[in-house]
Amino acid sequence: MTKRHRVVCRAVLTATLFAALPFGYAAPVAGAVARQAAAANSTTVTPVAAQAPVSGDLFAKPLTLRGTLGDATIEMHLQLKPDPTEGLQGTYFIIGQTSKVLVAGEYEGSDVIMEESINGKDVSGEWSGKFDGVSFSGTWSTIDDAITKSFVLKVLPASSR
Repeated sequence: MTKRHRVVCRAVLTATLFAALPFGYAAPVAGAVARQAAAANSTTVTPVAAQAPVSGDLFAKPLTLRGTLGDATIEMHLQLKPDPTEGLQGTYFIIGQTSKVLVAGEYEGSDVIMEESINGKDVSGEWSGKFDGVSFSGTWSTIDDAITKSFVLKVLPASSR
């Protein structure tokens, strides 16, 4: 992924992440994100999720996944946004803690890219991985890539959720 593509993806994902904020908060963020995307790329970018969905859509139903992020055990809940062409949304938490982290992103085939926000305003990390319908694995990193951790999450059967 080129640096320009990454900046545009980050701008699109940030806009997606903050679309759920109350109106008074989302508008200033959306304007700033739109200006950032326009500055990074003067051509039209089709969001990944707006492209043709993968056969047998992997995210057709809400999912609960559990596994490891570095040394921590986490549980993640993912689902399509109300308009599925806008990508994914969800939350995760570290087992034993109560605070939830917001996640939002896009997918193409088995490739998934998401951003997270601890406070609902600022992007605090990035998820990049592959999802095969059974497991989601890849790399989590801080925005500046100063810290990276591998993750492996498995889909929990509906009976154990």
